[in-house]
Amino acid sequence: MIFRKNQRHKQRGATLLVGMIMLVVLTLLVVFAIRSGNTNLKIAGNMQVQTEASAAVQQSIEKIIEDIKLVENFTLINTADAKYQPSASGNAAYVVTIEPLKKCKVESPVLNASLDPTKPGDVPCFESPDADKAIKADGSLTTTLSACKNQQWDIEASVTDVNSGAKVTQVQGISIRVPATVDCL
Repeated sequence: MIFRKNQRHKQRGATLLVGMIMLVVLTLLVVFAIRSGNTNLKIAGNMQVQTEASAAVQQSIEKIIEDIKLVENFTLINTADAKYQPSASGNAAYVVTIEPLKKCKVESPVLNASLDPTKPGDVPCFESPDADKAIKADGSLTTTLSACKNQQWDIEASVTDVNSGAKVTQVQGISIRVPATVDCL
């Protein structure tokens, strides 16, 4: 019995030391879990801001495309000062800046042979055919050109979130049929 009593006296400080080490380890695990949770929350918030900003930019580009469809001379659309606030989710409103329509990228003539008189979009192209003819790769002339041509334009829009500093820029190309008199700037 004396032997056991001496053994207990030797272990008195070991229990306290092991308990303190376990407490420190658990505290570090809790601190790590809280920091990890905060980081994940910030990542999710940034992804939400980026998604909302992308949606705002896309909606603004679609608004410009609708404006282009409604006017006869879309080169007169002034987008340099255009600020669209297409959506507001919660307290965040995104002001999207549309770059001016500077220059068409590609232009191609529409041939009379490719037009269909039953399609309403093709009818204006029959009204006053151009006397010029396009030249094929082999040097021969094609059929006469119509009063229309196809042009491809790029629309660039961007938004910067004032709170997070996130910036989204999108460029979307459009192909539009225009009168033959509209030049590719």
